[in-house]
Amino acid sequence: MAGVVALDLSRRGLRGVQIDGAYTNRPKITKFGAINVADGVIADGEIIDERRGAAAIKELWKSAGFSTNKVALGISNRKVVVREITLPAMPTSQRKAGLRFAVEGQVPIDLDDSILDFLPLRQSSEGGEAQHEGLLVATSRSSLEITVNAIEKGGGYIDAVDFAGFSLLRSLTSANSGTQALINIGASSTTVVIATGSMPEFVRMVPSGGDDVTRSIERALGISFAEAEQDKITRGLQGGATSARDIEAETVLRENVAALIDSIRNTLKFYNNAHPNKPIGNVVLTGGGSRLTGLAPVLTRALGLPTGYGDPLEAFSVSNKVRASGVDRWALELAAPLGVAVGEK
Repeated sequence: MAGVVALDLSRRGLRGVQIDGAYTNRPKITKFGAINVADGVIADGEIIDERRGAAAIKELWKSAGFSTNKVALGISNRKVVVREITLPAMPTSQRKAGLRFAVEGQVPIDLDDSILDFLPLRQSSEGGEAQHEGLLVATSRSSLEITVNAIEKGGGYIDAVDFAGFSLLRSLTSANSGTQALINIGASSTTVVIATGSMPEFVRMVPSGGDDVTRSIERALGISFAEAEQDKITRGLQGGATSARDIEAETVLRENVAALIDSIRNTLKFYNNAHPNKPIGNVVLTGGGSRLTGLAPVLTRALGLPTGYGDPLEAFSVSNKVRASGVDRWALELAAPLGVAVGEK
């Protein structure tokens, strides 16, 4: 069976999960590994130091004992552009060949240096001509070059890449057939996918994430990023600060989280106004930035919707041995790359 490593790239480290039977409806997680990396190797979900990135890839493969060099990536950062567009109805192969020309002028990136994908959601017609309404996803090809080069120099190669918003739908296989908001809070951006069952209705990228909150604490307290990250996770939104230092850190934390929540609330409000017949029933959180004590109940109150955490491992067969290796600890961070390996490639 096909094997692939779902890879998560964060400022603090690399996490990888080997998946056997990839691109099927019930893949199996057979190995897991995680390593720390030095500051300046990874930023915004991409490797920015090719030499040290390649060394980190080699270290991860060796420590985890991965037996495949195929890599699956879920892309989600501030360089990703998502647009709702309408295109003339045509066969998939024909649409892919002409997509660049069909969307010219509709996305703020250089189309000569772009990776484009279109997900048709519904059919319509105008003037008797059949059309497809759907979601266009675009990102810069050159921005991925260092990441791809580092992976290849580290001994791997890219087998599959998908937009995190789409892969999340495959990794979070809830039986809920109603409309829900999947919110993946990453390092520098937050992906909001509103879907009915497995069909996305609306996608937005919020240009803010967990690292923005951490950096605000780093600056306010004059501590390292790693210390600020730990302070953020430990402190959470539970309150109770007494010293001047803790009160300052708590104030900064709450102000930055409030800004992120406002962006999420405005996104959901925009959707509800445009889709009054399909109201959102609940919110599902994933991503490393969602690891903040008290975030779910705060969002429940702010959004007026029940909010909980997704289980990105739900779609996989996972042995006790793999769970003992610590994969559950990193499941929220792995939600997007895991979903790339679920279902048809």
